[in-house]
Amino acid sequence: MPRVTLQLTLPPGTPPGTLFLTGDHRAWSSDPHGWTFSGSTLHAELPDGTLAQVKVRRVNPDGTVTEEGDAWGSRARAHRVIVRGDTTLPLTVAGWQDERTGGRRPARSTPPREETVLSAPWGEQPVRLWWPDGHDGPLPLLILHDGQNVFDEGPTFAGDSWDAAGAGRALADAGHPIRIAALPVNDDRSRRYVPFPFEMNDQDSGADEYADWLRGTLLPHLHARFGPIPAQDTALAGSSFGGLITAYAGLRDPGTYGTLGVLSPAVWPADFAFLRWLNGRSDPQARVWIDMGDHEGSSVQGAQEVLHLARDLTAQLTLHVRETHFTVGEGHWHDEPAWKERLPAFLRWWREG
Repeated sequence: MPRVTLQLTLPPGTPPGTLFLTGDHRAWSSDPHGWTFSGSTLHAELPDGTLAQVKVRRVNPDGTVTEEGDAWGSRARAHRVIVRGDTTLPLTVAGWQDERTGGRRPARSTPPREETVLSAPWGEQPVRLWWPDGHDGPLPLLILHDGQNVFDEGPTFAGDSWDAAGAGRALADAGHPIRIAALPVNDDRSRRYVPFPFEMNDQDSGADEYADWLRGTLLPHLHARFGPIPAQDTALAGSSFGGLITAYAGLRDPGTYGTLGVLSPAVWPADFAFLRWLNGRSDPQARVWIDMGDHEGSSVQGAQEVLHLARDLTAQLTLHVRETHFTVGEGHWHDEPAWKERLPAFLRWWREG
């Protein structure tokens, strides 16, 4: 089995403690056993072809565990490990997550033009809105899930955003202005986005409640404020579980959304229940974009299996919708930088296709 050597560089002033490696290769465990650094080095063995996202954590003298963060004390992007034979990987820790300073990371991308709050069955639902200057009337509408991740970096999960406003501005410059309504989600994400009971939503799906709210509250509110938009000019899009709820809501309510952006769909919950649910579902007027990165798996082989599954999903949908489009993100992992890179192509396909 290949030998992986990780060389650690720490920020000045790192508090004392036991440093260890965690990641998706060990289900993000906080047990340091077998994965502790000796000085600044960790030697490990991982199967050839492993694709892993990893982070450094620190067991403090009082027994608590602190995870590495960005330079502002917020959550940081994971490091990527690709095992092709013996591998040496430098790991630079920018900072440590800190409740006192976290959340102060500066924005690199354009924030929304405004934020409003609507009532929802689960409480108050923020709606983050953007549209290009000089276009205040009715515009084609894109609804995005995971709205905390799509505009500026400040509120994002790990410091990376989709730069949706930048992509929207480029589309407007090409003569296709749109309005974006992004919906932040909290720890209830698995319940709201996964339409089947499984362990991560405590066997209690709220996806139908969410889809009802999209159709019955959000769309009427936006139409009343900005002017009615026909279904063919309305798009729903999201990634991972957001891609799953996009496909589910679109096919559950045919005629509501003209275009579905299904990015890196996570269709595995409840033993791939979504693929069985698809039988008999259709929307003859809908166009569906499906994509997947070629590094979205725990191994090179697993990533190819995920790609094959996404291609099969596209083929299955082709028989039941107006049009499908499938694309592969080369070198793309399952993360915000990948979706940021693919978003402009989806927007062009939606408005120019």
